[in-house]
Amino acid sequence: MLLLALLILFYFYLTLKISNAVKQTINPDQNILKFFTIFIPLYLVSYPIIGLLGYFLGLQSLLSSFRFGNKIFDALFTYPFWFGLVFTVQTFFPVLAIDIIKFILSLIATSNLQTKINFIFPRLTLLIALTSVIYSGIKIYIDTNTIKQRTIDFEIENLHPSLNNFKILHISDIQADTRTTKEKIQKYIDLVNSANPDIVVFTGDMVTYGTEHIPTAVEMLSKIKSKFGLYSCIGDHDYWAGIENIKNEMKKFGLKLYSNENLKLKINNANLTLTFITNIYSKRPDAETLKSLFTENNTDLKILITHQPSENLVELAHKNGYKIFLAGHTHGGQVTFSIFGFKIIPSRIETKYVSGHYQLNSMLINVNNGLGFTLAPIRFNAPAEVTIIKLHQKVK
Repeated sequence: MLLLALLILFYFYLTLKISNAVKQTINPDQNILKFFTIFIPLYLVSYPIIGLLGYFLGLQSLLSSFRFGNKIFDALFTYPFWFGLVFTVQTFFPVLAIDIIKFILSLIATSNLQTKINFIFPRLTLLIALTSVIYSGIKIYIDTNTIKQRTIDFEIENLHPSLNNFKILHISDIQADTRTTKEKIQKYIDLVNSANPDIVVFTGDMVTYGTEHIPTAVEMLSKIKSKFGLYSCIGDHDYWAGIENIKNEMKKFGLKLYSNENLKLKINNANLTLTFITNIYSKRPDAETLKSLFTENNTDLKILITHQPSENLVELAHKNGYKIFLAGHTHGGQVTFSIFGFKIIPSRIETKYVSGHYQLNSMLINVNNGLGFTLAPIRFNAPAEVTIIKLHQKVK
């Protein structure tokens, strides 16, 4: 409720400033201007208000449209809300900065300078608003519909010769649903296969909700081609959809979902250990589970695979000799902002490992942006991605 109240204040401030700039620039019909000044903020917040009403009144059909979407509801409420949010955050701070500068200048301005201020600043406000509308729309469209391929060349000391140039492909958070369709997932899988990976690691969340889309998600995963197989861990949404439902579907295609276990792979003459840890909201690994998993040391390379990139788990992996830590969950922030160079990423509330690759001494940490959506049906500054990790012997 507090966030909603703040959002309404942001909307009204911005529409008031823009409407005043319009009034000072082109002097339109005042009644029409007043109408839009009130209507636009109320319309943009109608989406969360509908969600709240559905929740408190127990209206399941309304809640279903709010949570899972349908074409009419999305067109009328969902997409306008998210576009309005992006536009507002991108525009609010530059307009506020202009407002502050204008106020300071007005304190010291001569009548001649005040005339210039009254001419320049409304037009500058409109220019910022117009630029932001165009930029936000184009950027949302591109980032929502783009799948990027990111390559990491990772050097490891004393790497086994059989693992030199070994190619690990990391994907995550397919989240099949009405928005992440079979066709969209197919593009994702085609990009995976085009990289000719040695192994593919999927770090959880096949579906967004329920069981309806499990067959589609599993069927698409089964089309992945790699030399040494596909390896998947459990995500939050997998758990909520029912682990057995997913496991049973995966068995039809000869696939397996791994949880709190070590898997040894023979890669030519090298021993590779994959440690799968179920680290999700509904099921955290206990100390005994971690202790039993971390005892495996008779191997040439250890990789930890989990869904959530929790900082304590990253630290434990590093202390126990893992060279690679793979996770997803964050969607790269999905909707992130950069205000005067300062990044606003809500996912940082949970972890500092939000998107891309990091290095903790000799251990590589990679957090994949995934493909699908959570809450917002858009992406902004966090496009979907496929990550390729190429292993190389570190030259001393």
